[in-house]
Amino acid sequence: MTVPHLIVINGLPGSGKTTLFRRLVQGLQIPGFARDGIYETLFDAMDCAESGSPLMLGHGAFGMMYYSAGQLLSVGQPVILEAFFGRPELRSAEFRQLQTRYPFEPIQLLCKADGNVLVERFLGRMTSEGRHLGHQDQAWIEENRRRLLQGKLEPLSIGGTLIEVDTTASKQKVYDELIVQILSLLNVRKPEGNK
Repeated sequence: MTVPHLIVINGLPGSGKTTLFRRLVQGLQIPGFARDGIYETLFDAMDCAESGSPLMLGHGAFGMMYYSAGQLLSVGQPVILEAFFGRPELRSAEFRQLQTRYPFEPIQLLCKADGNVLVERFLGRMTSEGRHLGHQDQAWIEENRRRLLQGKLEPLSIGGTLIEVDTTASKQKVYDELIVQILSLLNVRKPEGNK
């Protein structure tokens, strides 16, 4: 069995990770897991809006994401993971532990954007109607505004291929070119029916 690829989409909040994740899952036809999607599902399933959010809910969401990825990797399937891996040392160690159990070839996509754009996007998201109530956005922005203004994170120390994706003014062409680049790394042709 060949070693499967693990595509990791990382970046600060508002850097376009989720948009990129959705496009890649569809464009590459590879299953994927987003940490916030898992977090929100657990938040709702545990009725956290009424009973309060457990302190370790965020850590549990990361654990579920790694577990789910491991199940696919264990049978040789590639997988895409998307999250704000804001603690690079810890998250790199978690990926290395996953890689010890389920060997994979990493492709890391590091989303970045102008810091002022990130702050604007984050503030806009805070007031958007569709924003899940489980996120503590106000507290986060108060503590992390300077971090957002930096525009990007340090990459994870997981080896493999690192591709920086500037999403300040992303266009469809950027996504299309990225899909072609990743397909060449995966050594596969573009799935039929995708343009």
